Amino acid sequence: MSVVTSADERVDAATGAGGSVGASKWPRYLQAEYGFSNHWHPVLFSHEVAEDDFATVTLLGRRILLTRSDGQVRAIADRCAHRGVKFSAQPLCFAKGTVSCWYHGWTYRLEDGELCDVLTSPNSPIIGQVSVPVYPVTERQGLVFVFVGDAEPHDLSHDVPPGFLDSDTHCLGIRRTVASNWRLGVENGFDTTHIFMHRNSPLVQQNNLALPFGFVPADRGAMSVHSEGWPKGVVDNLAQNYQPVFEARLGGEPVLRCELTGDEKLVAAQVSVWLPGVLKVDPFPDPSLIQYEFYVPITATSHEYFQVLQRRVRSADDIASYKSEFESKWRDLALHGFNDDDVWAREAQEEFYRDHDGWANEHLFPPDMCITKWRQLASNHASGIAAP
Repeated sequence: MSVVTSADERVDAATGAGGSVGASKWPRYLQAEYGFSNHWHPVLFSHEVAEDDFATVTLLGRRILLTRSDGQVRAIADRCAHRGVKFSAQPLCFAKGTVSCWYHGWTYRLEDGELCDVLTSPNSPIIGQVSVPVYPVTERQGLVFVFVGDAEPHDLSHDVPPGFLDSDTHCLGIRRTVASNWRLGVENGFDTTHIFMHRNSPLVQQNNLALPFGFVPADRGAMSVHSEGWPKGVVDNLAQNYQPVFEARLGGEPVLRCELTGDEKLVAAQVSVWLPGVLKVDPFPDPSLIQYEFYVPITATSHEYFQVLQRRVRSADDIASYKSEFESKWRDLALHGFNDDDVWAREAQEEFYRDHDGWANEHLFPPDMCITKWRQLASNHASGIAAP
């Protein structure tokens, strides 16, 4: 672990990334329009893939067909090798562990993608000679993760924040598609002053949160970069090393003020982001919860946004109680009532970064140091760059 302290880094954040700075300091990040390959990414919640059912996702620009066979989720490229049609147009399964193309009956094993039969031409010499890509799959914490890349899959723990896989916890959440590049999702979540736009969120009032307009780094220990071992990430210690801004001034005069009584709940003591693009807010949206956000690349201009809330549990009764509370309170109040603002903000940025070369023309300032450190970490340590 190394601590961000140098004056040069503070100057970079204050003067802006710029074309030359961005190109020199995080070139692989700028190239990763479709995300990072050779990493695990969530694609669905486990309950969305029932036995013998099919589901289709697009991950890192690749269209993938998923199905559950004998309890195990399999992932195969959604494209027949014969004439290139998508299996998902009318997915067929005549035998466990296979998928057949609706067009000519070419049939593939889900385990390895090899053509194992042709329903319209028995004993065809092409059987066993062609295949379609398959992708490793694992399920943890109620999520289905898929590994895309040419490397041997590593353990899932490399690609999720510390604590996410703890066995004494239960995770619940939602997902939705956002019309912006995945990098805008990560940076929005990690931005320490973006919370200004949440000032009127119903969550703040209804859950009695002490949420400032922003956080400004207060000293040299404000941020730490975890670049040794896995997972790799950047951590903002907001509770200890940042100055919260509860009064906004214009021309030296107060224009907005958070009126605090001292009874408010304290949240977001630590916010961190981890490769390949996962946010952890601890605690949030309540002292009893931790929020994780996965920003999963779909295309260059869209990402799947997974919002997951985690709670410590000790029994089946705890889980049942948490599920009830999630549905009655947190889904609407937090994941929509608060995070809908974040979705809007990302989509509002997309035009600037897509059509106006925002990566070169943005102007950053000192609180954006967390974003520049994330870009540098990702550029230096991501396992691969996805190509559509």
